[in-house]
Amino acid sequence: MKPIWKPSPNFSKREQEIKYIVLHGTWMDSTQAALDRLCSEEAGVSCHYLIDEEGKLYQLVKDTCVAWHAGISAWKNDVSINQYSLGIELSNPGNGVKYTEAQYKTLTILLKVLLSIHHLDGTAVLAHSDIAPDRKDDPGVAFDWNRLYESGAALPIIEDANPSYVQLKFAGYVGREDVVKAAYALR
Repeated sequence: MKPIWKPSPNFSKREQEIKYIVLHGTWMDSTQAALDRLCSEEAGVSCHYLIDEEGKLYQLVKDTCVAWHAGISAWKNDVSINQYSLGIELSNPGNGVKYTEAQYKTLTILLKVLLSIHHLDGTAVLAHSDIAPDRKDDPGVAFDWNRLYESGAALPIIEDANPSYVQLKFAGYVGREDVVKAAYALR
């Protein structure tokens, strides 16, 4: 699976090892609108990969560079998660719209490759809502985490179906109890 190279000018030098892979929903009306924004110097945002509704894979920033996808974020003792992560956007307008079979297929393959290349455990696959629970809710309620778990492309960050706030904090969440619990509920 070779991605279509669509370079974004929005990246910086990577100075930290990759520890996480962060999944996003674009919350935009079309893949083209998302690509335009992610490649706009004025917008100042980007990601490493984008998967459209048909499962087509784009690469916007090389893994060896930092894409600007996470914003103000934290996980465990790490802040500014861009430095420690790869960002994958899934084209989706939000509002509970389901992701496509083709997107899950491409995402599963991509995650398995990235986890292997970067020597990461499946618990390294996080949601934007996990690392910025007070600001973000993507990839959202329509994203099926169980599909990733069942395929081996990710692992649950907590095995307990109803974890306490202490368990969530220990797993890596940073933030107030209400926003952390709401973010975890999206999984």
